[in-house]
Amino acid sequence: MLRTGLKGLIALALVSGTALAQTGTITGRVTTSDGQQPIPRAQVTVLGVGAGAISRDDGQFTIVVRPGTYTVRASRIGFAPDSARGVIVTAGGNSNADFHLKATAVQLGTVVVGYGTQEERDKTGSIEKVTEKEFNTGRMVSPEQLIQGKVAGVQVIENNEPGGGLSIRVRGGTSVSSSNEPLFVIDNVPLQVGGGISSGRNPLNFINPDDIENITVLKDASATAIYGSRGANGVIIVTTKQGAAGSQVTYSTSISSSRVTGGPDVLSADQFRAAVTKYAPESVSLLGAGNVNYRDLVQRNGFGQDHSLAFAGGRSDMLYRFSLGYLNQEGVVQGTNVKRMSTGLHYGDQLLNKRLNISATLKGTRTEDDYTPSGVIGTATQFNPTQNPLTAAGTYYQYNNNLAPGNPLAMLAQITDKGVGYRSLGDLQAKYSFPFLAGLSGTVNGAYDVANSTRTYFAPSTERGQVTSSNGGNVSRNSPSQVNTVLEVYGNYGRDLGMYQTHVDLTAGISREDSKNDNEGFFASGLSSDLLGANGVPAAKVNSNYIYVDESKLVSQFARANFSLMDRYLVGLTVRRDGSSRFGPDNQYGVFPSAALGWRIIDEPWMKGRLNVLSDLKLRYSYGVNGNQAFGNYAAYSSYGIGDARAQVQFGNQFVTTIRPSAADPGIRWEQTTSNDFGADLGFWDNRITATVDGYNKKTKDLIFYVPVAAGTNLSNFVTTNIGSMKNTGFELGIAADIIRNSNKGFAWSGNFNASTNTNTLLHINAVGTGKEQILTGGIAGGVGSNIEVLQPGLPVNSFFVYKHIRDGSGNPIYTDTNKDGTINEQDLYVDQNNDKQINQDDRVAFHSPQPKWIFGHTSNMSWRDFDASTTLRAYTGNYVYNNVASNIGNYNALKGGFPVNLSTSVLKTNFVNPQYFSDVYVEDASFVRMDNLTLGYTLRNRYSVKQVRLFGTIQNVFTHTKYSGVDPTAGLNGIDNNIYPRSRTFVGGANFTF
Repeated sequence: MLRTGLKGLIALALVSGTALAQTGTITGRVTTSDGQQPIPRAQVTVLGVGAGAISRDDGQFTIVVRPGTYTVRASRIGFAPDSARGVIVTAGGNSNADFHLKATAVQLGTVVVGYGTQEERDKTGSIEKVTEKEFNTGRMVSPEQLIQGKVAGVQVIENNEPGGGLSIRVRGGTSVSSSNEPLFVIDNVPLQVGGGISSGRNPLNFINPDDIENITVLKDASATAIYGSRGANGVIIVTTKQGAAGSQVTYSTSISSSRVTGGPDVLSADQFRAAVTKYAPESVSLLGAGNVNYRDLVQRNGFGQDHSLAFAGGRSDMLYRFSLGYLNQEGVVQGTNVKRMSTGLHYGDQLLNKRLNISATLKGTRTEDDYTPSGVIGTATQFNPTQNPLTAAGTYYQYNNNLAPGNPLAMLAQITDKGVGYRSLGDLQAKYSFPFLAGLSGTVNGAYDVANSTRTYFAPSTERGQVTSSNGGNVSRNSPSQVNTVLEVYGNYGRDLGMYQTHVDLTAGISREDSKNDNEGFFASGLSSDLLGANGVPAAKVNSNYIYVDESKLVSQFARANFSLMDRYLVGLTVRRDGSSRFGPDNQYGVFPSAALGWRIIDEPWMKGRLNVLSDLKLRYSYGVNGNQAFGNYAAYSSYGIGDARAQVQFGNQFVTTIRPSAADPGIRWEQTTSNDFGADLGFWDNRITATVDGYNKKTKDLIFYVPVAAGTNLSNFVTTNIGSMKNTGFELGIAADIIRNSNKGFAWSGNFNASTNTNTLLHINAVGTGKEQILTGGIAGGVGSNIEVLQPGLPVNSFFVYKHIRDGSGNPIYTDTNKDGTINEQDLYVDQNNDKQINQDDRVAFHSPQPKWIFGHTSNMSWRDFDASTTLRAYTGNYVYNNVASNIGNYNALKGGFPVNLSTSVLKTNFVNPQYFSDVYVEDASFVRMDNLTLGYTLRNRYSVKQVRLFGTIQNVFTHTKYSGVDPTAGLNGIDNNIYPRSRTFVGGANFTF
């Protein structure tokens, strides 16, 4: 009823009833010769009349003509044309004409690009698409995990915690302190760079991976320039499932169990006793009779379950899909848990003789997160292994020293840290194909992204940290929320010029995005009672409330022109102009152009019959500029803070409250990244083997960074400003092959391999006020304000910055009094780089980088009759990790101070008595080979009322081969391993039902 009414209203507004009575329509669908795949952008012409249409993405078309009998022809570059004769059209009637075109050239499907789609054979940019059947399998909480190891040049870094934060680098980072995360576009909705807000975990967890149909990665400037200021770090387009003609019910279920695969090596109870007796005899009285591994006590097997139910169906002109999802996953550390309830709805309809396409998408998610109290993993690593967790009186054992670490089991029992988040994302798109000009369409797209979360923390007055700090218990709640809206209006014109074998595709439009973030909360300490826990705030000594609201706007104009000349010469031109409220009035607008060329050599007449083994050969080149404005709002303007009583100024007998402006740079400019990409696409033996090769360089200027300022200026020590430039150069190779096609015995084997390398170099910086171009970064545990990494021209960003340790003949670090002055100090241990007879900051040198030199990925898919198997392997070479656990507790002095802490077993090799935080000993080669997953499946078909059941089992993190001695050789983006969440091996079993 609603659909019928909508048809009538729109029809009344656009055309008159008289006109409709005098015309009829020809509708139909253009598909491949086997009828299986739609052919978009085919030109359908009514011969002798001039009327025509361009087929849509689903292959369908509609032509309005006067009554008569016609011949209709469908053509598409790369296909032999097809004709239908004797098509009779009556007044007010509809006639059908379907066309099946036979390919005359290699067809590679379509990929989603900004504001449209493009055939893979015509792409000039570096674009890779990963489909559902190619996704990683197993326990997948967020969409990034689906493509880990699948795309050359894309690095996915996880923190091991279920649902925890993930970072993605596409061809390396282009910024120092602005975001290096790619832009995510979910069903036409661009998210905030970084994914948006959450209560503390990955904001992209709101997407149920089971709802995703494919993921497309746009890597070079030609592909990303249409997104302008947000495309410098790549664009990842996620397309969710949208249903199909007919009706279908699917249900997927799985259970999983995870267990820790390793951890930092610390002294056993007996080794600890021996070390205390020898190096801290004053602490022997603190030894107990126990033999405890506290990490084992706080760790567990993490169980999980995942369920997805979907209803999909429709007919040729209407599709729908409705899905429900539920996830409950425990972490391998007690106190860690993530729950997600999700729903999704997609509805697509065609109205007005199929000229108006309406598409609506709606997603809603509720997540619950439980967090392990901060410090539990670290204290479990360090706590005295000779003391049992409980005393004879049944209380938790604690050191009688305020500076000592607390019992990790007591922390788990007393502290609560929970988050709840809600997120809804919706998109409504209307696309109208105009009747007066075939191939011309207009699209209006409106979208929203609304999220709010609450994270509540409670520590009772009896908790050790509260007692030693005299806080008296505290409770806090942080409740951020965001509202993002998007309105886009754009037109597209596509037309084949058959006589020239040329296709033209033009797109132009405008966009406006508004974002509002509202962050409010409270903090209370010195609680008068612990009885309310996190559910209320009793009288307290300190009550602090806050609210912070910020807004940003982005207005844009964009245009793109793609030309396919003679079906072998390709040209792509794109420009986008962005205006951002984050910059001052003089620098708010940036223009980001790109140009790309492609040459399909395989289609040159002189190539025909020369190399029969070669089925595809295309060369590509692209150039473009992207911007970056992913930093905090209002950096160009001073905000004013009201001082407290300690900052009052005395005028006579009166004390006046001060108001102080923050540091600001009104001239802050866009970061701009200029990119060049050279590529080739190849196919062999009728595309049984395909390969993609790319070489690129990217240079970023006007880096935005939070840097020190000259003393006495800007009323602050630091300011956000533009400081310098960097470059990235790299190479990528991707190979896909049908190694064994379906044989007589039903066996098939397909696989792909990718390899990529990226070299990052900081070109220059202007560290105002420091006296030289060098900024220390990479904070570590140990000492006060210690940093282990450096930003320095000529080096990769965040290179490790260390002293070179003198080694003995076996390569082991020395720890002896070599100069015989009675003490062992830096003069004995480290290389004097400048020969000034002293060891100081000037003797620290850059030593390796956390970024891998090469990343490799391999996937194999095999099937035999109803059995299937798949595996994914990943390898990094040349990446290094700073083992901060070993450097912090890898010395015997850690046993002193009245509360001996457990030590890293590295001390048994180094014999360090004093800490050596800046020694290159702790920068370890973290190259590795890992089998990320192994899956076995079996499919049953047409059993009872079930069309298909697939049973499967998966192992994730099957093995990791590495020389690194710490928890995980991936160890985050900055390569510092400081009590990170432990790595686990996961066993998954499940079933997929299709009804």
